[in-house]
Amino acid sequence: MKLHTALAALALMTGSATAQDLILYGGAELEFTHDEDGPDTGTDSYLRGYLEAEINGFYAGLEGKVSDERIENRADVYLGYRNETAGGLSYDFGLYRYNYVNDSASNYTEAYVSLGVPVGEQFSTTLDLYYDIDNELGSAYLGAAFAATDVLEVSANYGVYEVDGAGSETEWDLGATYSLGEETAVDLRYYDGSEYEDSYLGLSLTWDTTILGG
Repeated sequence: MKLHTALAALALMTGSATAQDLILYGGAELEFTHDEDGPDTGTDSYLRGYLEAEINGFYAGLEGKVSDERIENRADVYLGYRNETAGGLSYDFGLYRYNYVNDSASNYTEAYVSLGVPVGEQFSTTLDLYYDIDNELGSAYLGAAFAATDVLEVSANYGVYEVDGAGSETEWDLGATYSLGEETAVDLRYYDGSEYEDSYLGLSLTWDTTILGG
C-alpha cells in the first residue's frame, strides 16, 4: 500500500467533505533504550516521524522510522477511522502496512482495533487488538493509566502475542509520562517479556502538533 493509495482511499471514504474539514497532524519521537546486562550492552536509539491527514474521523498517514539497527528502518503507511461515543468510549480501527526498507521480505499488513474507556476523572483503560494478515498472527494488549497531575501520568501495559511456528508470548511495560508543554512530553519506561533476553529501559521525547485545521 503506497501513500497516494491511502490518501485516495481517504478521499473516497469521506465523500463530499470540504477543505475546511481537513486536519493535518505531524510529529516525531526520539527514543533511547538501555540494556545493561544484555549481549549488546549500551544505548540504542531510533527516530520516528509521521504525517497524517484526517477528515471527519477518517484518516491516512505516512510514518517513518530510522534506527541504529538498519534492518529496523521502515517507511509505513496506514489508514483508518476513529471516533468517540457520548459516554466517552473512544474507538479506532484500520490497517497498517509495515514496509522494511532494508528487508522487504519482512513486510506485512496489520489490522487493528483500539478501544479506550475512562474510569472516573483520573483513570483510563485501553484494549488494543492486532491481526497480522500476511502471517495470520494475532495479539492483544491491555493498558491502564493514572493522571497523577495535569502534567504527570503513570501507565502500564500487558500484552499477549502469537509467534510464527511457536506458542504465545507475553510482554509488559511500566512507566511515567511528563508533559513539557502542549505538544511535547518525555516518557521513561521499563520493558520486559517472556521472549526478551533481558529487560530494558527506554527514554523518549515526543512532539505532536496540528499543522492545519483542528
